[in-house]
Amino acid sequence: MPHFMALGLSSTVQETVSFKSLALGAVNRSVSYRLDASGKAVNAARVLNQIERGCVSAICPLGSENASLFLSLAAGDCLPVIPVMVPGKTRYCYTLLDVGEGTATELVVGESVSADAAAREAFHAARDRILEIVSGIPPGDYLLLAGSRPAAFAGDLYPQACHLAREAGVPVMTDFHGPDLLAAVGRAVPDIIKINEGEFLATFAPGISSPDERDLAGMIAAESARLGNVIVITRGADAVLAADRGTPFRREVEPLKPVNVIGCGDSFAAGFLYAWAKGEGMDAALDRAVRCASANAMSIRPGSIQNS
Repeated sequence: MPHFMALGLSSTVQETVSFKSLALGAVNRSVSYRLDASGKAVNAARVLNQIERGCVSAICPLGSENASLFLSLAAGDCLPVIPVMVPGKTRYCYTLLDVGEGTATELVVGESVSADAAAREAFHAARDRILEIVSGIPPGDYLLLAGSRPAAFAGDLYPQACHLAREAGVPVMTDFHGPDLLAAVGRAVPDIIKINEGEFLATFAPGISSPDERDLAGMIAAESARLGNVIVITRGADAVLAADRGTPFRREVEPLKPVNVIGCGDSFAAGFLYAWAKGEGMDAALDRAVRCASANAMSIRPGSIQNS
């Protein structure tokens, strides 16, 4: 059984609230409500754990003021968490589901963090602790780095984590974009880059918007060949485009009416990484990834392939 470590710097307490219909500027009464430990890496870890129980652990920076809530939610999912404490609160996100329209509105509430010397020192210590954990991942395991980097963390954290893992013989999949991804690529090219179309263009082809599928596929293949790795691009309801060292792949996405699309990209990442780690090949990995994303879309829980 492959073992995975999922690291994300934006751990989240996720509140998902359903309404028969949702109207701005009006009183809206919910029909259901749930609370989950979340964030991109946590969502992916939960799906990996649902695929094969016990195959994953999550490294989670947690605000000390509400860390116990996050950890109790993760424990309810039987999800092993390695907490790294930081000042303040773990952020909250709110998903508002309009059942009638089949839409999800996401509200991300970033918790303010003190900029004083003590807080800066605490985040520096958290960075060092995270890198210590990453450096201890045994060869043969897999590392997933996913989610945005809060400004309180140093910009070298993701690149250094990628470098340490690659130096130790640990394959790395990334799911973040922009300057952090370019810095990681410059330090140690991830084995797999998974991002969406807009993120790919903003990172690797700034100034280009809305290319047709053929041109986009060519850009992905060229970048994959240049980096010598796998690049996988999700496009919502449109076909997934990917390349393995320049060889292109394409996978259709089955149309469906979603219950909750939050976490679909994370579930996709989990499914792809699991199949890739098992040596099942690109076609099988893309098939499993699409199935996981579709299953997540039919579950009210973010980052889940179980209908609960």
